[in-house]
Amino acid sequence: MTRTYLLLLLLPAAAVTACHDGAEPHPAPLPVSLTVVTQPSTTAASGAQLDRQPVAELRDAQGSPAPVRGVLVSAAIGSGGGSLSGATSVRTDASGRATFTDLAIIGTAGPHTLRFTAPGLSPVLSETIALSPGAPVVLIPAAGNNQTAPAGTPLPIAPTVLAMDGAGNPVPGLVVAFSVTAGGGSVEGASPTTSANGMATLGQWTLGRTAGSNTLTATTGNAGAALQVGFSATGVVGPPSLLAVVEGDQQRAAVGAAVPIAPAVRVTDAFGNPIGGLSVSFAVASGGGSVTGGNPTSDAAGIARVGAWNLGPTPGSNTLTASRAGVSTATFTATAVDFPMSAVATGDSTACGIAAGGVLYCWGDNAFGQLGDGSKARDSLPQRVSGNLSFTAVSVGAFHACGVATGGAAYCWGSNLNGQVGDGTTQERLTPAAVTGGHSFATIAAGFSHTCGLRTDGKVLCWGAGANGRLGNGSSGAGSLVPVLVSGGYTFVRLSVGASHTCALRYDAILFCWGFNGQGRLGDGTQTDRSMPTQVLGPITFGAVTAGGAHTCGLDSSGQALCWGNGGTGALGTGNLQAQPAPISVSGNTTFMAIGAGSAHSCGVANTGAALCWGSNGSGRLGDGTVQTRLVPTAVAGGIGFSAIDPGNEFTCARSAAGSAYCWGRNAAGQLGDGTTADRLRPVGVASP
Repeated sequence: MTRTYLLLLLLPAAAVTACHDGAEPHPAPLPVSLTVVTQPSTTAASGAQLDRQPVAELRDAQGSPAPVRGVLVSAAIGSGGGSLSGATSVRTDASGRATFTDLAIIGTAGPHTLRFTAPGLSPVLSETIALSPGAPVVLIPAAGNNQTAPAGTPLPIAPTVLAMDGAGNPVPGLVVAFSVTAGGGSVEGASPTTSANGMATLGQWTLGRTAGSNTLTATTGNAGAALQVGFSATGVVGPPSLLAVVEGDQQRAAVGAAVPIAPAVRVTDAFGNPIGGLSVSFAVASGGGSVTGGNPTSDAAGIARVGAWNLGPTPGSNTLTASRAGVSTATFTATAVDFPMSAVATGDSTACGIAAGGVLYCWGDNAFGQLGDGSKARDSLPQRVSGNLSFTAVSVGAFHACGVATGGAAYCWGSNLNGQVGDGTTQERLTPAAVTGGHSFATIAAGFSHTCGLRTDGKVLCWGAGANGRLGNGSSGAGSLVPVLVSGGYTFVRLSVGASHTCALRYDAILFCWGFNGQGRLGDGTQTDRSMPTQVLGPITFGAVTAGGAHTCGLDSSGQALCWGNGGTGALGTGNLQAQPAPISVSGNTTFMAIGAGSAHSCGVANTGAALCWGSNGSGRLGDGTVQTRLVPTAVAGGIGFSAIDPGNEFTCARSAAGSAYCWGRNAAGQLGDGTTADRLRPVGVASP
């Protein structure tokens, strides 16, 4: 009895068969070993539950199942390393089996076994389990992050990502999408698949063209479980590739003077990124000028600016180049002009021109103060008109001159015997005197002894001598010391005043004239004076009009020139000396863009820019190199391209297409402005004051 008692102490309570009704107990078979009756899956993914969970069983000495309940069986990694997740300790059931339900191996890919143990029994290993990488849980940059390259170029190292599961196993077969998220660059081979080592390499990442930060994002997985990682790169300025003109091109300045805006270039790489700290060489290529500060260094904005560019000593084209080794050359052009002017006007023996900033200069005869400089001394060089006024228009009469200042106020100076200055007096004025009335004028025109102005509202007002109806206010003789409105209520767009008559172009291109009509200069088919605007015979639509000493010319809407009035000097350009009381075409069929009538000659600027003159050629006023009268248009010598022309009494002045003022003809009073009093048979430039 004592022996049986001792055995019961060694066995679990479940192993003892209860005694009842006086029967002898029957002990359960003793477990002596542990075996795996259901092997786990032979393949598994790291971190994923085994598809087939293991079952361990207790066995007795005969190798039969030992149905012992409650024995604790534990599972662990047997070989291969890593860890085991899930319920790793399970008690046996009534049949002596321990059934595991949620085991998962977390570890390095490769062969693994599980080890099962129970108290007092020898451990047992499972069959080999081939562990593969699990689901990716991390995506990291493996190569190509934080690079630097010139903007607009491919990075030297293609970005590469590494996909790993929770155990650090590289995960193959994943599609990774690369996309640019900042910087404006581009990618090639944007959807690589991870290889056996878990890496996916982008084909190529080309940075954006603007220097600065660039970012790239790599993404794998679906939207709900996507993994993402970013790459950064910096685009830096590339090597210098281009010199681009910033400002200072196509300027004009007086000969020998500096252009108003110092030429500047911007140094950039191939994609327009500015480059600072580079030296640029500026050099005169033609024209004979000079530069100061010819080797500037580009600033942070890539701009390099020459100190100054002084044009050459003769009128014409000048070029300047900006260069740097290995970079395309930038070229600047400028035109040197004798004395740049926006407008030029002539009178009896005086001329005036508007220079830069609206500054007005006059030269030549000054017997009545018509130079406006406060003196009566004539000058063969331009003299600045007093008053510090800025002018937009100028006109010179026989012995007085007038201009419209910025803002529309009109001023006149010089002879005022007939009130032609318009200040309400007959007092001679040596400096500009304001025309009374507070009118706002668009332009002004001065004649022999009267003046007219075209107001900004299109109305014409006249003042001064009124003989022959030249004021256009219905009076045939009475003059006015102040502006009076021309009759008729017309709205005009152009105005011209001759020696003793006036013409104006209405808004609808119909031309009207009034005043003295000797030789038919009013163009109405008669020689009757008109004290009110009278329509020039047509039908002709005009685009321009110019009134001379005893004749008038105009351009029709097609640019054809017509003249009428006194033809005795050949000023009508018809090939004969006959007077014409109505418009007649000038010979030659030249198309003109500007026309002017003087005292006994006429000139025009053809659409080609060539100047032609006809009529009396005393003192060389036609500019063809001779003093021979011309009855038809004859080219002015020198081949200069002009944009405007204004014949005076015995001389002519014109403005070149480049802005220079040129004059030719009689020069006894210095009216050519070249610093001499010698007559000129060809154009000479008006000199700088």
